[in-house]
Amino acid sequence: MSGSAIGRRGVLVGIIGSLLTACGLGGSSDVTAVQDALRVAVEALPEHLDGKVQFQDSTSAGTTISGVLVLAGRDRAQIEQSLLTVLETVSDTYDQQPGVRTAFVRLEAHREGDRGTRVMTADVVSPSSGANASTEDLAAHFAG
Repeated sequence: MSGSAIGRRGVLVGIIGSLLTACGLGGSSDVTAVQDALRVAVEALPEHLDGKVQFQDSTSAGTTISGVLVLAGRDRAQIEQSLLTVLETVSDTYDQQPGVRTAFVRLEAHREGDRGTRVMTADVVSPSSGANASTEDLAAHFAG
């Protein structure tokens, strides 16, 4: 094989790799960096009282943002509003991270001392398909 054929093959492999990464099919995120960014952003909100956001990105288990959060609010409506604020922050923060792909978002919120009043992500942002909202659903919800 000539040097130019090897060079063309290398360029082709690079282009395919770039396209796969852009489509979310290749590459990977820095799980620790993404999780830290999400945690810092959410924990800085006045609505956040307790709980941690978790980020998982694996080929076998998929990509998810999850957690059980205690948020400010006296009733379900206020918890829903607090969760919307958290979800908008999650969406904005996640979009800024390099190498991420679409993730399912499974956050649960309740008010302090009342685990019975649970508000789930899908209760406030409708999933486009299936039971769980995705980062794409969040981006679409907050874009308009």
